[in-house]
Amino acid sequence: MTLLGCLLTATPLLVGCAESVDGPSLVLTVVTPDEPEDPSGPAVQYFINEVHRLSSGTIRIDPVWDLTPEGVEDWDQVVGESVADGTYDLGLVPSRAWDVLGVNSLRALNTPFLISSDAAMRAVLRSDLRDELMADLPAAGVVGLDLWPGDMRRLFGYEEPLLRPADLADQKIRSPTSRTVTAYLEAMGAHVVQTERSPLNQRGLESGFDGAGTVILATGNAVMFPKVESLVANGDLRSRLQPAQWQILLDAASATRREQLQSFPDDEEWARDFCARGGEIVAASPADLAAFKGVGQQIRGDLEQDPETARLIDEVEAVVAAVPEPESLSGCPVDESGSAAPADDDTKALDGIYVTRVTRQDMAEAGATDPDVIRESTGRITWTLENGSWHHVVEADHYLSDSEQEGLYTYEDRSVTFFWGPDEVITGKVEIGEDGSLRFRDLRDNIPELQEPTEAFFGQPWRKIGDLSD
Repeated sequence: MTLLGCLLTATPLLVGCAESVDGPSLVLTVVTPDEPEDPSGPAVQYFINEVHRLSSGTIRIDPVWDLTPEGVEDWDQVVGESVADGTYDLGLVPSRAWDVLGVNSLRALNTPFLISSDAAMRAVLRSDLRDELMADLPAAGVVGLDLWPGDMRRLFGYEEPLLRPADLADQKIRSPTSRTVTAYLEAMGAHVVQTERSPLNQRGLESGFDGAGTVILATGNAVMFPKVESLVANGDLRSRLQPAQWQILLDAASATRREQLQSFPDDEEWARDFCARGGEIVAASPADLAAFKGVGQQIRGDLEQDPETARLIDEVEAVVAAVPEPESLSGCPVDESGSAAPADDDTKALDGIYVTRVTRQDMAEAGATDPDVIRESTGRITWTLENGSWHHVVEADHYLSDSEQEGLYTYEDRSVTFFWGPDEVITGKVEIGEDGSLRFRDLRDNIPELQEPTEAFFGQPWRKIGDLSD
């Protein structure tokens, strides 16, 4: 008989025992609120494969994906409790969730602006602090196996960015349930909700680039904390396993952490993908960023009332202090190729796919007053320009007319003319940025009553997100 296959004849976890093992002798479940295609999916699958490899196929891990679909609130806590009560053997739960379930040691990871860069997060996860950070997990009925990297968390606004603490006052902000994170957002006056994303009844959300969606603006230089994933086991699982089996789980979890630290996309990669999908990144001013950090210091002070939490915060800070501070994101990353500006001597020079955003405030500042025209001219607009033909798609919940329109344009010697329907003609000058973006000026609409809406509609920068071959 093999060590892994037959030493646990009394455990209900064993599904078979024989001299020749044709299949797994131990089957465990790992549960997650995410789906396989979510950022944590590859880590879960790597762990499953590593357990299979290290155990020579005698231990199988069956994943349970998407335990808490859209509409379920407190989804992280539901997953954690399902592991604690023995419904599942293992679970992947973000560190932010455990403070609601009585765990204090992980709160250092979500202390606002303590870990505010991808490099700092990775340094902490490579350090010897992991066991200390997971030390309180038994208070919630689970045991920590390891900590894996996740994405950095920022504020995202719908129609307008969240650039200063006052922008959150009396506003609904979507954020997963966490005492620490909620305390920070509420300190700025926000009403924290866990309902589905909706620009109709929410001002914005706290999220990473991957989960934020696209019709949205990120405050790029205000990184509040990282999302760190904790792999946990039911509190009684270790006593039901042989030491060699438990060690395989630990070794597989550790191997997954090391692999994820190498392969998990860094912050700039997530930002590039976000921008390629049409998202926009803006920056808080130095004064506003300092204000965000000032509120964070208040929350840190509250956390440090607990001596053990204060000690862990200090130890994390010591690790972070040794990491060079990277340049913050104040806009979408420039393409590595340098994004040379196209030639500007013919219509084809403008060929490409662009995204722009027009808000009600833009319309008001341009002097537009007609509510129907404002409604029909605001939202996120994706433009396709191809050799004299234009096509645009407007995305906005309030849009009433055809969301797609098309027509013709000409471009010569930095002058552009858009032919809008049978009667309207819009002219102007266009500047092509080094990254391919377009800016229009000296706009003129041949229909005088539409001059102000036209200035707002074409007055916002068009960011190039792709070539026609993409």
